[in-house]
Amino acid sequence: MGARKILIANVGSTSFKYQLFSFPEESVLAKGKVERVGAASSPYSHTVGEKKFSGEAEIKDHNIAIKLCLDFLVSPEAKVLNSIKEIDAVGFKTVHGGRFTGVHLLTDEVIGEMERFSIVAPAHNTPYINAIRIFRQLLPDTPLIGVFEPHFHQTIPLYARIYGVPYEWYEKFCIAKYGFHGASHHYIAERTPEVVGLPKENLRIISCHLGGSSSLCAIKNGQSVDTSMGFSAQSGVLNATRCGDLDVFVIPYLLRESGLSLEDICSELVKRGGLLGISGLSGDMRDLLEASSKGNERASLAIEAFCYGVKRYIGSYVAVMNGLDVLVFTGGIGEMSPPIRKRICDDMDYLGISIDEDKNLATVGKEGIISPEGSRVKVAVIPTNEELIVAREAVKLLDKEGG
Repeated sequence: MGARKILIANVGSTSFKYQLFSFPEESVLAKGKVERVGAASSPYSHTVGEKKFSGEAEIKDHNIAIKLCLDFLVSPEAKVLNSIKEIDAVGFKTVHGGRFTGVHLLTDEVIGEMERFSIVAPAHNTPYINAIRIFRQLLPDTPLIGVFEPHFHQTIPLYARIYGVPYEWYEKFCIAKYGFHGASHHYIAERTPEVVGLPKENLRIISCHLGGSSSLCAIKNGQSVDTSMGFSAQSGVLNATRCGDLDVFVIPYLLRESGLSLEDICSELVKRGGLLGISGLSGDMRDLLEASSKGNERASLAIEAFCYGVKRYIGSYVAVMNGLDVLVFTGGIGEMSPPIRKRICDDMDYLGISIDEDKNLATVGKEGIISPEGSRVKVAVIPTNEELIVAREAVKLLDKEGG
């Protein structure tokens, strides 16, 4: 493998973030972000080594945001690239590609499948498709590579992915469990053995990616064997504004009883469900913890429902893997919230799960083992690195394609 520069593009509905990696050393040459895209004033920042650059500008759309970042990389103040043509590939943490679940060059066929599944991932697919087309114009000769979030979950056996629907729905419409947050869970699968000092072989890990979007993954021998999200990122545990697991017959009942349209119901489940829906206050766990401490009962209910859901999936995955060696917390909540980690791990001593309260409180936003010495199950906090996984997979595809 020769020297390569890989740009990782992370696209949100109103944001754009990037990291520029140098391979094979896997170092970050530069990273940055543009927030509040489309607002009258959009803050942006870049980091090159120890140097930080920031400002604000009117950035009307993602086209301007992406150009701003690429221009910075070739600017005299950054001194990162002489030309954007030095970028060997642009990698995207693409979400739902239907039958394209792995790592793929983003051809018209792949983008067409992403468009077909935009109804399943409206908050993710549409912004990514738009950004991919912008990069096609700006870097027409540079490979654009999608590392789809279900990629890590392709090892889940069919009996764990199949739904109890007519089999032809699986064959014709691709109705099955896909799973998401694949890059994050993949990173946890690779990093956990190093953190806990145990070999990957036969190691049973449950990865809890908890944040505004949350999912769990059962990992055995470094491979995903089950995950909480399914056909869409809508299912599984509660998310900030997405409902999580829901009996599908709630929808036809609401269609008949509420007077809401199907589009209205889907929008409510995506934008006003989850922690926000239960609390009526916020989808941000920090807000809920503060409100709960002041006696807000619905904030407390949302927190308890969230922690109960995570605990329930942990128990089921212990059964699936016939045991557990390491429980890992990652993602914004998982990395930064000792109170939530404690609530989840309380009363799990039967499974060998417990935490040291001092270690738990001291481990915020950094790697660390928070279980007591000698615990049967190690409990760890490991900050995720999805961009690194996407960059690695992009390099593997370039090597495979000979490009």
